[in-house]
Amino acid sequence: MLHQLQELGLQFKNEKKESVGADTLSGQTFLFTGTLNKLKRSEAEALAEEKGGTIVSGVSSKLNYLIVGEDAGSKLEKAKKINTIKIISEDEFLLLINNNQ
Repeated sequence: MLHQLQELGLQFKNEKKESVGADTLSGQTFLFTGTLNKLKRSEAEALAEEKGGTIVSGVSSKLNYLIVGEDAGSKLEKAKKINTIKIISEDEFLLLINNNQ
């Protein structure tokens, strides 16, 4: 039965798929705050993860990019106090994603 499944195309080895532009943001952390206009938050997070980025849940010194939408609140204020965090707009985030392909 296993042989028949293999003949039908079932793969028994778990192989990581290589994708163009993957891991270009490897090691970078991202957090979104406020209302995004062009993307849903889940779509923006998925884009960052597709490129190897990591989504974090809060502002800390481990955060690399805070992407700010409309009506950003306390996360923006906290991020301004940590000079290593790059605070960018949704448009700047899209440029970052597209330039790292």
